[in-house]
Amino acid sequence: MSFKILSLDGGGMRGVITARILQEVEQQIRREKGQSLNEYFDLIAGTSTGSILTAGIALGKTSAELIDLYVNHGKHIFPIKSKNRYKSFPFFVQMILEAFLPSKYSHEGLIKVLIDELGYRRIQDIENPIILILAYDTLYRNTTFFTNCHPDLGYRWYDECYLWQLCVASASAPTFFPPYKLEPVNKQKFGNWVFPHIDGGVSANNPALAALSLVMRISQSSDELVSRETKRQYKLENLQMKDIAILSIGTGQTGEPYQFEQINKWKPLDWAQHITDIFMEPTSEINSTICRQIMGGYESQRYLRLQFDLNEKFKAKPRETYKDSRVVLRTEERRNRFIGQKVSEDIDNAYREIIKQWIDTTSAFINEGHTYYTRDDLGPKVKDAIASFLAIN
Repeated sequence: MSFKILSLDGGGMRGVITARILQEVEQQIRREKGQSLNEYFDLIAGTSTGSILTAGIALGKTSAELIDLYVNHGKHIFPIKSKNRYKSFPFFVQMILEAFLPSKYSHEGLIKVLIDELGYRRIQDIENPIILILAYDTLYRNTTFFTNCHPDLGYRWYDECYLWQLCVASASAPTFFPPYKLEPVNKQKFGNWVFPHIDGGVSANNPALAALSLVMRISQSSDELVSRETKRQYKLENLQMKDIAILSIGTGQTGEPYQFEQINKWKPLDWAQHITDIFMEPTSEINSTICRQIMGGYESQRYLRLQFDLNEKFKAKPRETYKDSRVVLRTEERRNRFIGQKVSEDIDNAYREIIKQWIDTTSAFINEGHTYYTRDDLGPKVKDAIASFLAIN
């Protein structure tokens, strides 16, 4: 029996894309296994918006309830008024204001929504499944693994933190939200430490590798450090790579293609304005590539990555060969391959029509899409790939 990991990327409001894919996964699990998401998966890992999904699933929420969170409460997390705060100014003035003024959103709406949805459950209150939430500590410059499974480390300073607090830390994307301050609840034991955190996506927007490292760390710990009984409790005794299966779900691939002539003229302010796209987007892609190779490549039956381009950015040349580079489409020419429309790539767009577009596009991906596209090949159909993953694992 495989040790099954569910990995959920960051991506702001586009987490509704992940939730819609999870709805298909959940339906197949219920039909074939008679289980819920938190019963089927042994470990659920999430970064940023993926951390919110992780916490929700751990508490027994259905995918329909998670979709509802974005549809009905996204506007409280990303208020439209704040998104359009400088809309009346010329574009270049907007850029200057965004660069020098405070973060676009406060934590107020995010915290209220998370308390309403997650309550005051602490991470230590979750017995099963194992969960992993990632956030980046700007003081000690490391990615914090917030998990309810750390028998090799003993009692941790964050064990009594509420799930909502850890999710706020994980989702505090630079320029969108201010950093979030975490402190030990038990100051008598841990002292008056302060840990400033920002969005885990700056280091691991795709948490699959982090999840893999966590289970291997505990499994490979000596019996003196982690007893066999404890390892059995978490299904980690004698766990080998061949025993692990990973389902990794993205929030829609973006990644603007920048040509040399463009970036060669950029000044520091230009780089700063593209920080999310340039510095956060690549972490998902490289983690996915490494994880896929570790788990056996595109044809692996133990690794499934469900991700699609929100808009096609390249066009093939007539009668192209491997020697031909593809044409970069102009922004206004780009469309989604499944619905033939331009899809919003914003991570903070809470308009209902945009959320509906993301849901409809994801439904088309599920019904018509393949797990990967290369110049010469297509992966299996998405529904078939999910069914195959569940049948084998």
